[in-house]
Amino acid sequence: MEQTLLSRLKLVRIGRPISRPELAAMGAHIREAFASLLQSIKMVDLEPPGVDRIEADLLTQALDHHVGGHILGITDADLLDSSTSDSFQYMFGCKDNRNHVAVVSTRRIASPDATRSITRLLKVALHELGHNFGLTHHYGYVSAPDGAYCPMTKGDYNRHGERSYTRSVIDARGFRFCDGCHGFLRLAHKSS
Repeated sequence: MEQTLLSRLKLVRIGRPISRPELAAMGAHIREAFASLLQSIKMVDLEPPGVDRIEADLLTQALDHHVGGHILGITDADLLDSSTSDSFQYMFGCKDNRNHVAVVSTRRIASPDATRSITRLLKVALHELGHNFGLTHHYGYVSAPDGAYCPMTKGDYNRHGERSYTRSVIDARGFRFCDGCHGFLRLAHKSS
């Protein structure tokens, strides 16, 4: 049952953070990254909640309740985590450990270069979806076979401010998982 659930991803566009063609292109990249794990990707549009900031936990729970299944939600609202005392209460993305829902926000990764913004969004999405499939963070800087950082690389966030973190970690991530992550996915999900 769980294997079947994870094989059917719903890309949920909350409002209009990206265009429908950009969402479709993102889906194609996601399918390539998780080739043997994803059987289908469905695009869903939802009305935005009418706020520019939202608790990430609340959003993941609402998506689980109203849409259900294996979900990647995309919003332009700031994702917050007020449960932390950290001065950086916003998040680029979040995975809810109680279900198979991940969310990403375009708010903090925007760039004057539209291509760079979409590329960053995809890299954050791959990271959060990796969590849905059971992958954990690399707190060091782990490279994939193509030389870019594995999408699960988190680095040392406390060492960077927002802009430095975005440039040094998210921009350096690639679209392919490292051998360790790939091996885990193959073993845990019995994929080729």
